[in-house]
Amino acid sequence: MDLLFDLGHSRLKWAGWGQGLLTAPDGAVWRGEDAARFCASVLDGLPTPRRVAIAAVARGELLDALQQALRERWGCPVSVPVASARCGAVRNAYREPARLGFDRWAALVGVEARQPGRAAVVVDCGSAVTVDGLADDGQHLGGIIMPGPRMMAEAFYARTGLPAADADLTTEIAADNTASAVAGGAWQAALGGIERAVRAWCARLPQATVWLTGGDAAVVAGAAVLPGEALHAPHLVLEGLARILEQGAE
Repeated sequence: MDLLFDLGHSRLKWAGWGQGLLTAPDGAVWRGEDAARFCASVLDGLPTPRRVAIAAVARGELLDALQQALRERWGCPVSVPVASARCGAVRNAYREPARLGFDRWAALVGVEARQPGRAAVVVDCGSAVTVDGLADDGQHLGGIIMPGPRMMAEAFYARTGLPAADADLTTEIAADNTASAVAGGAWQAALGGIERAVRAWCARLPQATVWLTGGDAAVVAGAAVLPGEALHAPHLVLEGLARILEQGAE
């Protein structure tokens, strides 16, 4: 079995991979935690893997701690790949391929594995939101990046000087307090950006399937008004990472 990790800006997700399937996907918020203790707690109880791969958007203390914990625990090979010019049928649109966020790259590879030869619009809803287009021949056509709702709310408080207030992120528009108003406004802004970007991509790729992934994908699936039926696949990055590990890259 392979062990896969998806290290984002606020959450770490993981799953096993064997015989073409993810097993026991899980995740936890790492931001604000002691890196070494957090990594040790994640690895406790996981089976010994054949090899390990990490999709690392966030590179820093936690990535270092995770790699060290893996070496000390199992001593198995650990891969931290970057986006490449090509993986299988999927071809990277960036002039400098390695500059494409690996989470975006892995999600594209994951979608192509699920529906070979079909166009797709891939929306990854996490700390940041990305919307990418994939042609039916596997050519990545590029995409956009915007702040996710939590990042928008954090930026609002940082720039206004108002005391940051905790509030459940909500799509409600009739807030009766500032914290809820900021949270609702951030979500409305994110949903509007997603809806507009997806409509633009679907006009360019009329036969495309819309895929939603990432930590906030379930909320987007329920609240966004998107063309056609959007498919929710919460672990596309891990699925794509597994394919990249199996196929290699060019």
